[in-house]
Amino acid sequence: MKLNFQDKRGMTLGDIYPAVLTIVMIGLVLGIGIYILAEVRTNVATSYTGSDNNVNLTATTATNTTTLTDSTKDDYSLSSIIVINTTGTPYTVPTSTYSFTSAGVITWDQSLTSVAEYFVNISSVYTHDAIGSPEEAINDTVTGLAGFADWIAIIVVVLAAAIVLGIVLSSFGRRTGV
Repeated sequence: MKLNFQDKRGMTLGDIYPAVLTIVMIGLVLGIGIYILAEVRTNVATSYTGSDNNVNLTATTATNTTTLTDSTKDDYSLSSIIVINTTGTPYTVPTSTYSFTSAGVITWDQSLTSVAEYFVNISSVYTHDAIGSPEEAINDTVTGLAGFADWIAIIVVVLAAAIVLGIVLSSFGRRTGV
């Protein structure tokens, strides 16, 4: 590519189409790439098991929630839990009496929290980014690409400003034939 330093016109209106097309293609490739990497991360992530024992549900009456201890791990995502009653005869607590989020927060039904004394053991299955794991590397890549994607809006504004300035400057720089 030969640079012409004598041409001081700047960007012109004809430069808009290739610039916009380039930005759109970069956005599409980034979006599709981030989506594919996120799906690959989900498929290669190792499942871990955790347990929270002797959780006192009657102590949660103000909020009706319990946060699992493993939920503080990097990029934690809870996939399933089993709750076993340890007060009296052990039995599996029905899933209709609680709900949980992928962040590891369990919301209990009032029928469980209003009992005089109610303790449960919670077994959980989750994924997280263990240090040095493939899922950590993939997630770091996704985070880096997402950070680059934040700059696209700034690049578009600078490009639009360059085109507008090029048009304005070229209209003042025209010489009439003398």
